[in-house]
Amino acid sequence: MLRVKIQHKYHLQCTQCGHVTPNFWTWFDQGQQCPACGSKHSEVWYNRRYQRLNRIMKRKPDSFWHYFPFLPLLRRRHIISRGEGAVPVERWNFLEAYAKEKHGLDIRVHVYRSDLNGGTGTFKDPAASMAASLFNELGIKQYCIASTGNSATAYARYLSMAHVNCSVFMPEDAIRTSEATISSYGQQVFRVKGDYSKAKEIAAGYAKIHGILMSTGNIDPIRVEAKKTMVFEWLRQMEQFPDVYIQAVSGGTGPIAIDKGIREIRHLYPELSNPRFLLVQSDGCDPMVQAWEQAEANGFPEGFEKNYPVIDHPATEVPTLATGNPASYPIIAKLVKQSGGTFLRMREAKLVAVGKLTAYEQKVIPGPASAVCLAGFFIALQKNLIKDGETVLINIGEGPNRAPLFLEQMIYTSHNVSNVEECAPHSIDDYRTQLWNDVLE
Repeated sequence: MLRVKIQHKYHLQCTQCGHVTPNFWTWFDQGQQCPACGSKHSEVWYNRRYQRLNRIMKRKPDSFWHYFPFLPLLRRRHIISRGEGAVPVERWNFLEAYAKEKHGLDIRVHVYRSDLNGGTGTFKDPAASMAASLFNELGIKQYCIASTGNSATAYARYLSMAHVNCSVFMPEDAIRTSEATISSYGQQVFRVKGDYSKAKEIAAGYAKIHGILMSTGNIDPIRVEAKKTMVFEWLRQMEQFPDVYIQAVSGGTGPIAIDKGIREIRHLYPELSNPRFLLVQSDGCDPMVQAWEQAEANGFPEGFEKNYPVIDHPATEVPTLATGNPASYPIIAKLVKQSGGTFLRMREAKLVAVGKLTAYEQKVIPGPASAVCLAGFFIALQKNLIKDGETVLINIGEGPNRAPLFLEQMIYTSHNVSNVEECAPHSIDDYRTQLWNDVLE
């Protein structure tokens, strides 16, 4: 356990009143909230020379810990990592060709493959690595988290590597594969009779009764600091920083982290600004889209971001995005509005079709949440939300290993036969037209 009374690497600052918390162990001791105003939203800032960042970017990383000088850990020996955050930004030419042929747009389309993360293959791995490393350094042995699946799976694995006991609270409709994975690491699972909101309520009560730390959700500075390194990686890998950013959204740490990362290094890159955030939800659970549509219809009145619906027991085929009570919407909505972006709704009936097309054209099989995100690209084109000459970045999440039932639905080339005469060679090209029609019709 490392407890240093005074350290000069970083501090936390309340976004509401500016109160400074000197370190993370103090942050935890004060209940992960500002002691002056009670806000749970504080950001980490560093006493470091950022001129080093350019030199660091010239070297290929093996994980997001490549950016250790700008992360809130004091000793490298406490790092718990599986190569997360060092994922490639790929150019997906088939999406560029479609935009050119059908919409007359000459754009560059890049995809950030979070499914290639080395921990559990999800967008959540860097945050889980950050948490495990920090707890390892501070000697924290108990933690709890409410999750629809991906966060809990990532935290369960990384915290078990750090010998931290993690209690996971999952809604009753969470994927059983997630429950099995978490349990296999020896971590405790409480399957709550209710939706995600109920799981968070019981988790909060459990944390209070037993004096255990609990994840504070999408504004958790642990999550934000890990995920902000996406900005550093895009600057390192891409010729041009994205004009448009597309992501499936449940809570919304991604946009929050991108905004934080840009503000942190703007003195080095004064021309850098947030991309237009196009955030996608499915029609099975779309409280942010509903809130945005109402605000837009009313001309975005003062305080519009504070009004959003709560969907109890969302009926969705994408449990990892089943956040019916989007408490982070006020923050996300303001970022989207300032960026000139919007929220998009896709139909869950198109999930499998998008998955099949992506696997066929790119040889990448997406999970259901990733399919939601990719569907957002086609919707954005239909709504003229992407301009000629722009660079688009699509951040996809889990792969099919996180949702085996979704993968099974993608079977479409099989034949039941009883003799060899019923078998004949095929041509892959014969499937292309129907796959595209299934997505676009």
